Amino acid sequence: MAAPARPGIDFGAALQPIDGFGFSMAFQRADLLHGARGLSPAKQREVLDLLLSQDKGAGLSILRLGIGSSTDTVYDHMPTILPADPGGPDATPKYVWDVWDGGQVWLAKEAKAYGVKRFYADAWSAPAFMKTNQSENNGGELLPEWRQAYANYLIQYAKFYRQEGIRITDLGFTNEPDWTATYASMRFTPQQAVDFLKVLGPTVRGSGLKTELVCCDAAGWDRQAAYTEAIEADPAADKAVRTVTGHRYSGPAQVPQPTDKRVWMSEWSPDGSTWDEHWDDGSGYDVSPSRTTSRTP
Repeated sequence: MAAPARPGIDFGAALQPIDGFGFSMAFQRADLLHGARGLSPAKQREVLDLLLSQDKGAGLSILRLGIGSSTDTVYDHMPTILPADPGGPDATPKYVWDVWDGGQVWLAKEAKAYGVKRFYADAWSAPAFMKTNQSENNGGELLPEWRQAYANYLIQYAKFYRQEGIRITDLGFTNEPDWTATYASMRFTPQQAVDFLKVLGPTVRGSGLKTELVCCDAAGWDRQAAYTEAIEADPAADKAVRTVTGHRYSGPAQVPQPTDKRVWMSEWSPDGSTWDEHWDDGSGYDVSPSRTTSRTP
């Protein structure tokens, strides 16, 4: 009688591609890690090792950066590179660069030294004067006449990082456009996102930057589908976007997005004190990825 076949795993078989795993320390959290509230250099290195070292820690390979939005809460904002209205959408902007960006420049350089090559910069809001509510907080929408100026603003941010030796590989213009937060936030309907992509796409291509666009980091995986469908239906927007991104706050990542593009589940946090060591137990505090190709909590 023949011996029963032994089960095995073929690690050479191509199944679901994984672009990497990552994290974000926007909203001045990078500054805290750097010691803004007293963390010692030894502890800073310990945390960096835990996050980035392939020998001592998780070996995370993607860093998500927050593109400047300012609020009045200490350690809960990101400095903006365009603090004042230049005088209208066609006026010459007066950009400001502090070579620090809330600690994110330092963190990006540290991550690069550990071997990170994927840097995803994403904006929570446009500058206040570009929006309908004249505030970077509490939602509001991008004014149509400011679309090109906002695209230029995003490109300038990436160029500032290039000056520091960091290549922004992935660029996003919105975070949770389907949800209004009391902090930095900005609303886009799927059609508004498409309309802006038709401005941002050519701007990126003409910038000389080697960066690709992602969209749209909707708050729920289910809600992201409407944005994905709208992009797929418009040839110009479809050409502009390389990677589809969504979060899983209002809905888990249990179904494929309607696209053949790369797909990332780009943010998740349980937002509470519960810590569940079982990463996929269906409790609501897990990730439950499906067709996603990266996670950047």
